[in-house]
Amino acid sequence: MTVTPTAKFGARIEAPSDEDRQVFAGRIDVLYALGRHYLSLPFAVLCVPATLLAGNTLGLLPVTPLLLQLVVVIASEQLTSAYRNRPLDSDPMFWARRFTVMSALAGATWGLGAVFWFGWGSFPAQAYLALAFLGMTATEFIARSAFRPAYVAHTVCALGPLVVLLLIQGGLYPTMTAVLVAFFGAVLVSYCRGMGRLIDESLHLRNENADLVVRLSREKGEAITARDSAQASAVAKSAFIANISHELRTPMNALLGMAQLLESAGLPKQQADHVKVMLEAGRGLQTLLDDVIALSRDDTEQLEDEDCDPVQTARAVSRLLQPRAWEKHLRLTLTAAAGLPRVAADPRRVRQALLKLADNALKFTDHGMVDIRLEETTDKNGQAMVRFCVCDTGHGVGEEAAAMLFKPFSPGDSSYTRKQQGAGLGLAVSKRIVEQAGGEIGFESAEGDGANFWFTLPVSGQAGAAFTGAAAEAPMTAPHGKSFLVFIPAPGIGAAISNMLEPFGNKVSIVTNAAEAAARAGRESFDALIAGAGETDLLAASPGVRAPILAVLMRGERAPDGTDNALRWPVSGDALYRALDQICVMTIEASNDGETHAQLPAAIDAVAFSTLEKSVGLKTLVEILQCYVVTAEELTNGLAAACAEEKWDEAGRLAQDIVGAAGGLGLAAMTQAARHFAQKTREGEDGHALRNAAQIVVGEHIRARRALSKLYPDMAR
Repeated sequence: MTVTPTAKFGARIEAPSDEDRQVFAGRIDVLYALGRHYLSLPFAVLCVPATLLAGNTLGLLPVTPLLLQLVVVIASEQLTSAYRNRPLDSDPMFWARRFTVMSALAGATWGLGAVFWFGWGSFPAQAYLALAFLGMTATEFIARSAFRPAYVAHTVCALGPLVVLLLIQGGLYPTMTAVLVAFFGAVLVSYCRGMGRLIDESLHLRNENADLVVRLSREKGEAITARDSAQASAVAKSAFIANISHELRTPMNALLGMAQLLESAGLPKQQADHVKVMLEAGRGLQTLLDDVIALSRDDTEQLEDEDCDPVQTARAVSRLLQPRAWEKHLRLTLTAAAGLPRVAADPRRVRQALLKLADNALKFTDHGMVDIRLEETTDKNGQAMVRFCVCDTGHGVGEEAAAMLFKPFSPGDSSYTRKQQGAGLGLAVSKRIVEQAGGEIGFESAEGDGANFWFTLPVSGQAGAAFTGAAAEAPMTAPHGKSFLVFIPAPGIGAAISNMLEPFGNKVSIVTNAAEAAARAGRESFDALIAGAGETDLLAASPGVRAPILAVLMRGERAPDGTDNALRWPVSGDALYRALDQICVMTIEASNDGETHAQLPAAIDAVAFSTLEKSVGLKTLVEILQCYVVTAEELTNGLAAACAEEKWDEAGRLAQDIVGAAGGLGLAAMTQAARHFAQKTREGEDGHALRNAAQIVVGEHIRARRALSKLYPDMAR
């Protein structure tokens, strides 16, 4: 701090240095803000009557100091107003000096008052006057302590004359009073430095807080800008992913579809090999595209469902990959513990993660088997988990490749991966999915001894791992091998019901007039009659009708009296199957020769296809079925040709291929017929029996293809 001397008052006025200029300016602000000069007027007013009571004569002299103080108060208020209207870049020391001068003038008016109000020879009047002056000095301390020179100037000018007058009066008490007044003034002056430091500290804190507020405001603005930019980037990224997904997948699907058509067009071997390479490359590119989109998807994307049946999910993955396992002559098995609980994860994501691991296992396994295992376990915190394991008998994972697994675009053994056309995204996608669901993922492997990749998912707390027939929300198994009569005059409804029932081996007869319906219902044997609301009572009253009746109600119609059950149109396939299951009675008809005719096996498994559709989606399932139909056509045509040429070994191999392809999709009738033919070839049956068995396989293929086309019309597109 530097100091500037003032010759007029003999005091040294402290001036702030450059770094403390802002704090010093704040102290002067406090000085002018707390300056209330009129507070001293009541003390002066009380001094005038005390002077008169002390024996002084009434006149102009006792009130002269009071009038001068009024003038000083008015001048001080004008100075304060001028300070408030000062330029922002004005020197605070200039205003500090002006306030000091005004303080000295105010103190001088009190010093003049001490001369006029002093009661000579009356110590009580002198003591009263000293008390009033001390009160006035203490009051002024509050306003002027922010700048010590101002308070020193006021105190010296105000109390100095009183101290001199008391000492001139002489005597013990006046002298002691003079010492007391001087001591009181000195103590207050000494407090000014401490008060100044406190004010400086508070001003420092105020300035720091102001700077902090400004910085926080600036950082808040920057954070809001960054947040808005990030949100805009996220929206742009989502839009880009959606656009690139559409723009790439649409032509990719078209290219793959055309390639599949070329593959089944009977091209020469060289061209067929070219098409096969194109298909494999296209499918690899499609998988890479799906993985990149999965890795780029927003972490906060809302999941549609967080409750998954692990057994059904693993079963869907097994069926989906079974044709590929057959192509490589590998055994793909599924082993699941009994009573597994459900897991708290989206079924689509679980299926995707497990599919990546199982697909990798098939890709890197040349001989042996791949086993998908499910078991219940606990994590290190004791939380119940379900463990998914994919074990293979491949070449395993080397130490140098283990550190790079689960990282995007890190395929591990680059030479072998390049041979298998791997991009290194599958495990990264699985890791992302599992960790988002709150699970863990890892592997155990030794080079040359296969690998065991696993991941765990937390249990959702809902019991029951498998679908049960008693569960109301479980998919209902479609009836199969039954006969139904449909009599609903409303157009289109009979055909829709037929499409729901015929794919599963049921015989559906549609009639259009009441006479024919009544005649056939009374003459023929049906498992159930399906009729409209207005036709139900007619059929119920017809002679010879023994079959239960299901009424299909339109809007506004009431259930008729003659119905055994009723449904309101439109109905879902699951609701129709459940209603028929409640009224149909399982019967086994005996022929005249006493032989029992087994019911016709269903062409497709309703539960299997319902689960598969939920797992992979309708579009993907249709693509899988299209590929299956092409493959099955080739296999059955080859089977027929081999039988015509009596190449029974080749026919048996083709039958085993059909078992693998059809079994992977749950086509039980087709699988059973092909397995039966393969068994006959191993047993060395004669050619006539084998040809008959081959015809059954071809017939089952035609029936399955027709059933799939009715159930999924998009297959033909």
